[in-house]
Amino acid sequence: MSNGNPGTQRTESLRIVYRELCSSYRAIDDFRTKLLGFLPLATGTGLFFLVTDKAKLDVARTYLGPIGVFGFVITLGLFFYEFYGIKKCGALISAGRVLERELHIGDGQFLQRPHGVLGFINEPFAAGVIYPAVLGAWTFVALTFSQYEGAAQRWAIGVFIVGFAVSLSYILKDKLKRKKNQRT
Repeated sequence: MSNGNPGTQRTESLRIVYRELCSSYRAIDDFRTKLLGFLPLATGTGLFFLVTDKAKLDVARTYLGPIGVFGFVITLGLFFYEFYGIKKCGALISAGRVLERELHIGDGQFLQRPHGVLGFINEPFAAGVIYPAVLGAWTFVALTFSQYEGAAQRWAIGVFIVGFAVSLSYILKDKLKRKKNQRT
């Protein structure tokens, strides 16, 4: 930093903070995007290779219940981590907007951030669809080869609906909280 006036030093410090904030946001966004793409692909590919061959299916049948439960629990953990990611990205976006205003960056990535397709389809919404769908798929796998085989479809659909409802309520609550904080 320069030894010039305090205003210049402060501006330079804010620019450094802004660069780091942008890097953090991009890193989190990149990780979340990769995970959202990988999760259904890995789930679907693994199940496809297990159930396409009758011999493999006969061997795997006794293990599909525990595999389904394991897949469900792992996906649920990632889903919870996604909620944390949504909150963290929201905080970074809010901080980025403050810095862009202070640095007079009118076309910055935070102030000019689109509000999503149709005003609501964005990264958190996509996660709110993908995670519940994968949880529903694992529920189906866990129950299909058990004594609950007849109810597997209903349970899978129910898990998706509940997961999607929880996601939407969390996303809306987080959005309202951020709007309230912006006004104050």
